[in-house]
Amino acid sequence: MPDVSIRILVLAGMLTLLTGLILGFPLRQAINQEMAEEAVRGWRVAHSSILMGGVMLLAIASVLPYLALSLSFKVTTVALLCASTSSFCYALIFGAVRLERGLLKGTGALANSVYYGNVVGAILSVCGMSLLLYGSIAMFLKY
Repeated sequence: MPDVSIRILVLAGMLTLLTGLILGFPLRQAINQEMAEEAVRGWRVAHSSILMGGVMLLAIASVLPYLALSLSFKVTTVALLCASTSSFCYALIFGAVRLERGLLKGTGALANSVYYGNVVGAILSVCGMSLLLYGSIAMFLKY
């Protein structure tokens, strides 16, 4: 049986994929109702980006057993990547709802929360990917 970190990544990846698939419905609605291009773009970005996040988590789950990482590093990596994906899901969904891109601080609390969701997601993903790179290099040097 795979260790708990892999099982968490697979579960998080599947939930993220499901979320991305469900977001196809508001995208279809925005297209069919001929909403403004900004609204369609927001739902398109949310739909595709969240799907890619789910695929990324599943791909990482498949290579994690081969990396030279201690259990504590694996758990930390998984926590960082799952938190990053959740942060991006929040920012992308609420950004599409409120027509906020989240690239700059906004004028309201929700606009700022979309911005900070993106910032937190980016920081956590860089930290998680850095640990994955460390494990890849350590594995390469080990063999």
